Amino acid sequence: MELNQEPRAFSDLVGSRVSDRSGRSIGRVFEVRAHWERDGSILVDELIVGRNGLWARLRGPGAPTRGIPWAAIASAEPGRMTTHG
Repeated sequence: MELNQEPRAFSDLVGSRVSDRSGRSIGRVFEVRAHWERDGSILVDELIVGRNGLWARLRGPGAPTRGIPWAAIASAEPGRMTTHG
């Protein structure tokens, strides 16, 4: 999924609620992990969510944690995201 519509900035993703397709809450996004591509674009790798995500953010860059792969996100709207599973 590309960010060619709203939300368009990483700051729009942080704080969003994430739920699975049945509506069960997974948590809020506390961090977005991404990398630069050779063409200058930025590719989102994963979203760090929930209490563990908050803890990882407070500990700083490189803190070990697992996130939700961007490929697992089915829809992203300002303030709300849904996973495929």
